[in-house]
Amino acid sequence: MKKNRLGSLIKEFSIPGLITLITLLVVFLLKGIWPLGQNRIDFFDNMQQVAPLYAHLWDFMHGKASIWFDWYTGYGTNVSMSISAFSMLSPFNILLYFCPRDYILEFISILTLVKLTFASVAMYGYLYVSFKNLDRKAKVALSVLYSFGGYVIVYASCFTPWMDIVAIFPLLMMAYDRLFYTGKKLFYTIMVAIMFIINYYLGAMSLIYILLVGGIRMFATGDRKAWKKKTLNTGLGTAGGLALSCFVLIPVFMQLSTSQRGGSSESLISQYLGWIVKPVATSISLGIIERSIMIFGLSFCFVFVIAAMIREKKNSKSFKESLGMLILVLAPVVSEGVNLMWHFGSYNGYTLRNGFIIAFTMIILTAKYLEIHMQDSYENASRKPLINDDKLSNKERIISCFLIAFVCIGFALLYNKAGSLGEMAGFIFVNAVFVIFLLIYIFMLIKSKKGLNLKRVISFMIVEVFLGVYAFTGPPKFYSYAAYQYGDYVQLAVEAANNLEIEESATDRIVNPDISLNANYPLILRRGATSSFTAALLENTQDYSRNFGYSKYFLWLLDSGGTVFTNALFHVTEAVNQLDLDNYLYTLERQEGDFKLYSCNYTLPFAMTINKSILDEGLANYGDATNWDRGAHGDWIDLHNIFYSAMVNDSEATLVKRYEDEAEISKTDTVLSASYSYYINGTQALYIGLDTNNDDNDANSSMLYEDLTVYVNGEAVNASTLGDLENVSTPDNYNNGLLYLGTFADEDVEIVVECKDIDNYERLITTVGGVDLGKLGELCDSYNNNTEYEVSYDNSSLTLTYNNYFTESESDDSDGSVSSDCYIIMPVIYNSDNWSVTINGKSVEADNVFGLFTGVNLEEGNNTITLEFKAKGTTPGLLISIIALIIIVAGSLYGYFTKKGKLKRVALFGVCEKILSRIAVWVYGAIFVLMTIFMFAIPIVTSVFANLIQIFKGLMNL
Repeated sequence: MKKNRLGSLIKEFSIPGLITLITLLVVFLLKGIWPLGQNRIDFFDNMQQVAPLYAHLWDFMHGKASIWFDWYTGYGTNVSMSISAFSMLSPFNILLYFCPRDYILEFISILTLVKLTFASVAMYGYLYVSFKNLDRKAKVALSVLYSFGGYVIVYASCFTPWMDIVAIFPLLMMAYDRLFYTGKKLFYTIMVAIMFIINYYLGAMSLIYILLVGGIRMFATGDRKAWKKKTLNTGLGTAGGLALSCFVLIPVFMQLSTSQRGGSSESLISQYLGWIVKPVATSISLGIIERSIMIFGLSFCFVFVIAAMIREKKNSKSFKESLGMLILVLAPVVSEGVNLMWHFGSYNGYTLRNGFIIAFTMIILTAKYLEIHMQDSYENASRKPLINDDKLSNKERIISCFLIAFVCIGFALLYNKAGSLGEMAGFIFVNAVFVIFLLIYIFMLIKSKKGLNLKRVISFMIVEVFLGVYAFTGPPKFYSYAAYQYGDYVQLAVEAANNLEIEESATDRIVNPDISLNANYPLILRRGATSSFTAALLENTQDYSRNFGYSKYFLWLLDSGGTVFTNALFHVTEAVNQLDLDNYLYTLERQEGDFKLYSCNYTLPFAMTINKSILDEGLANYGDATNWDRGAHGDWIDLHNIFYSAMVNDSEATLVKRYEDEAEISKTDTVLSASYSYYINGTQALYIGLDTNNDDNDANSSMLYEDLTVYVNGEAVNASTLGDLENVSTPDNYNNGLLYLGTFADEDVEIVVECKDIDNYERLITTVGGVDLGKLGELCDSYNNNTEYEVSYDNSSLTLTYNNYFTESESDDSDGSVSSDCYIIMPVIYNSDNWSVTINGKSVEADNVFGLFTGVNLEEGNNTITLEFKAKGTTPGLLISIIALIIIVAGSLYGYFTKKGKLKRVALFGVCEKILSRIAVWVYGAIFVLMTIFMFAIPIVTSVFANLIQIFKGLMNL
């Protein structure tokens, strides 16, 4: 009997999973998505961030990387935050181990299949446990609806890590219900820990939901006697789960606290006032489509739940709970202030990151009322039922099947033939489908004497869900794509690495001047580079890098820009490019397909002796990184010369000549031109810095964005950007650093900067400098011929053997400073919180030099220098997790044995429980009331005015 029961359960639970799986496979087949075609499911962050980070995860699982640290991007990057933000420790990612590394991006479609199939089964499990009398067909339909909710179909293709949370969220809520109604905490504690280990961000949102749901339930039922016990159980279970996850959480928050994603400098009050006055949307854009689609597919749920609530007494416990739940999940859709509060104050893209909770809540409310009213339709003939499960005639079943197939296949064919449709069409499509089906269900409810027929409802649900799944799986035709959002960058990097046989190295770095590989290509190549768009870099890293002439944009750190000298400083030895590179600076090694591999003509050792007086220049140990562009320190030319003079141990020496001739201005109605004429002595690589006087140094917020074109001797200078290698408009989002003008030798050069936005020309500051290649060549030869070192590295440490030949009598200069021969720098970002340094086995203090180098004093003779990375917070986090595990296990055993009568309850524990429960109920109640007021009541009221003002402005512009 037990075997038969188990087999029956497996069969029952497999049905929603199989429906989800088959539906996705049909969509993959019709849209030609891998592995059933050549198209891919990915776009946006799945392509540019997730797949590269999964490559890092793949390396970790195969023993080739540290889970906490990445050598290849951003001069060496702490990726603690990414472990959780990108759900890297999710059990679903075990599948990546079996995926060939070159196919990680394509494999996202397989991961999506598995996660969504699991989500439907997990949702069925929740409904099975919570609504035992609910019709099986309804449970299957609602489970599949959850796995294909609006949140899923709009975000699965662009950020698959969130689907891990969607998949296990029903299990978390199942665990919470068990705690809330029975007081059993262990399952809930484990699920909270799993949620936060997988994704701290959505885990925190889920915890807020649980806190608010618990408050709504307690206030709705009014059973005050149970409040103390329930709040204490929730608090203990939550605390236990958080403590268990501390081995991940503490390193995550330690990194976030010092990262570029850190908090605002504004006061909390001023931030809050800014949040609550924001309108929902300013135009029909991707954001408003995302907001609309969160309720896609839920039209039946809305009709049925509202109809059921109308039937109830308004003061009933069930009505109050349902109303509270509706406000809880729908307020962010119509109030941007509430939405921002859910997102802890800010977000960029991905409008409702907790939108899966909307579908979950609407589904459980629907299940609750279905269970009630389907029973009512059988037992209570005194009033018109809302729902029935009457059989359909054979004719109606056949017609229904034909119509479902006709509409779904017809839509798929029309969609495949359509070109780009745009955001307005997307907005109309999403809202039209929702409204049409909403009206259908309302009409059916009103006209039918027996209410809605469940089988007819499911037929309509199939069509409604399929339309959304088909339209939004893979890159939707309703979006307008920027080049970085939808491309083949991962495949291009794989192709370049394989075809060009690019060697792996963390220390011999590479550069991609034309940005044809986007930012995260180093993770694919396993080759060190400046570029990064994967993790929370230290807060000033972008600014430090820009001071050397490289580009930055939003959270991108790019290796476009820079100079031949800075590339040498950061030990760049090769370049990979689609466009041809100047043979003055590079030598072509090989070419295959669209890419070429070059060796750099000017390189410096990975470790370099330098005069320690460079630390006095003001940017060591996290100095003010932003002052270099227009502050007391100088600009990129000064920075170059400071480094050069320190390297040659001559304070008067310069490498870069500054050209400061005044411009000759000419102006037409549409263009203003500034002409500069120079004579170049010797051989110099010329660079121009186009500074738009923007404090953030991001091209996207500049009034001169892409308004400039630079000509040298009559030819436009290339400023390659993502999606346009031949671009000449600058500064661009992805190429706003120094612009290379060419190498010139003993000749006249005319530079013309054309500005299209002539009213803002006064904001333009140009700096032109020439790197003396003769001096640079001598510098490189001197270092390469006189430096003896060996460097090796493993997943999280680097060992450098360096021979230092200074004698004791030579160790001090006459002015008392340390000789250049006993201080070296390495192009690895040093942070004392995460790095430990030893020389010949002895711990030493290292210096952070200009934010991008590690500097150490040498001993005489042979030096073995070891840099070891350990993410801050890992030791205390692991200790807390272990202690929490011991306490939870001990507590569980104590509870088990006292329940069995094998142990007596300790009286002191009962006293402590009473005291803690009193505290818990007041703390919980205070938090709930404050969140209700400040997170919902105030923002909802202010959003009415904000939205009305926005609508008025839109009408006035018409």
